[in-house]
Amino acid sequence: MKLKEKDDARELRYQGFSIKQIAGTLAVSKGSVSAWVRDIELSQPALVKIEAQRRLGRENSRKRRLSNIANRNFLLSGKCKEEILPLSKRDLWIAGIMLYAGEGYKSQRVSSQRIELVNSNPDILRMFITFLKKVCLVPKQKIKIRLMLYEDIDVKEAQKYWSDQLDIPENQFCRPFIKQSYKDIPFRHLRRSKYGTAHVNLYDVVVYRKIIGWINAAYEFNNLDFIKLNRGVAQFGRALASGARGRAFKSHRPDQVY
Repeated sequence: MKLKEKDDARELRYQGFSIKQIAGTLAVSKGSVSAWVRDIELSQPALVKIEAQRRLGRENSRKRRLSNIANRNFLLSGKCKEEILPLSKRDLWIAGIMLYAGEGYKSQRVSSQRIELVNSNPDILRMFITFLKKVCLVPKQKIKIRLMLYEDIDVKEAQKYWSDQLDIPENQFCRPFIKQSYKDIPFRHLRRSKYGTAHVNLYDVVVYRKIIGWINAAYEFNNLDFIKLNRGVAQFGRALASGARGRAFKSHRPDQVY
């Protein structure tokens, strides 16, 4: 038996060291330390010291875990950038129409057709504005912004924030829509953003119909699933012809939104 290590272990235990710390200090197993000190009744100060050490150990472990996660995310972010950048004009084209397919305003009434996309994330709105300018060739001065705010949000502060974020001058902002505040409702932080939401508006029915047409074309291509069926562009063209193939093609078409 390691008498010296046992005596040292018992002395350290009386001082309030944990079994793990003693094992590490003496370079012995935790099982041996546990057997040597199991009969020791710790004083209250020693118990307090051990509990404080445990809390410190848990906190250090949490910090290491978060640091490891942050490092992995940093490496992954760099790899993702290499995979997807740079974005071509066609990439921006597809991104823009898919944004509008998910978040944009759509209407079957001709009199109410307009482009409107709302979000609280300025990154999403910036990408859509870039799509309008570079793909749809819309002059920036034609783009209007309307804010939806709560009563307790400062209108001037919010308007300046969105103007800076979207690079749209404040004279192109419409009168904001003010909603009842949720400031006294529990969990209100889950229901609102600090500066409300912004609506990107463009009153151009031609551009609106082009965007809807692009979306429908993407839906059609996905529904026909050319890759899975091993069909090429030539077969797609023949499918537009009359007869059985034409009827098969038309049966795949989604409803038009005009």
